[in-house]
Amino acid sequence: MPRFTFDENRANLTVSQTGKEYNLRLLQRAQAIFTSLIDMLPSNYVSAVQGPNYTIEMKAVAVELSRIELALEDVNTDISFATVRTEFIYSIAAYMLFLNGRLPPTDFDDVEFKRFIMALIEIYFQGSIPKSIKDAAQYFLSDQVEVTENFLLIRKGATSYDISDQFGFNVDVDCSNNQFPDDVFRIDSIIRMLIDIIRPAHTLFRIRYIFKDDYVPNDGAGVLDSMRWHLSSYWYEDFRKYCAGIRDRDRLGVKTNQAVTNEDHSEDF
Repeated sequence: MPRFTFDENRANLTVSQTGKEYNLRLLQRAQAIFTSLIDMLPSNYVSAVQGPNYTIEMKAVAVELSRIELALEDVNTDISFATVRTEFIYSIAAYMLFLNGRLPPTDFDDVEFKRFIMALIEIYFQGSIPKSIKDAAQYFLSDQVEVTENFLLIRKGATSYDISDQFGFNVDVDCSNNQFPDDVFRIDSIIRMLIDIIRPAHTLFRIRYIFKDDYVPNDGAGVLDSMRWHLSSYWYEDFRKYCAGIRDRDRLGVKTNQAVTNEDHSEDF
């Protein structure tokens, strides 16, 4: 690898100068410097391998020069946000975004954490606008996210709000797949933390997980326009029954006499 050139294939981009990858880079760089130092010697120094005292001393010098070169190469990569090491991203940017070291409970490795911080910086400098809030929530959600502001809903005729809701907004998560996101409580706490960073300080918000069901009436034929009604009257049934008990019978079941009036019996004799 050319000297003082960023190697995109490097796996270890931390500030710690340890590990198998670093030791291999150190060995390769020290060997190149050692060879250059040997070539600078007069012709009476003929040893090309480590053995005599002067080669041992040059090897030690080559190793230390290699450490300095590798450190300078790493520092040179820190001049850009695209290549800066994750530890510096936290100390410079993340520490200011997340006050008092209150980091979100993510399970990112150092590379993923760096990408997250870079995305958050880009979102943050968009300003405290609905798009920034949506992008922050969408980073951890695969579902569709919509941000609605209460005062705009009131202008469109919403009647469920009053003057106390004028500085509020809603983050609606469309759960059309009829299930919550994986590990919803952890994701919800992360999203709330990010929104607290981005939103205007005087605003309040709610996160709503919305479920939807598709309604297909009559196998897709649409809604049928028909009507059905039923009329009943409780007092109509009172006319159909005798409320005084058993007709023509007293309380003991004996047949009662019926008074007969205005009957003509003149032809019975």
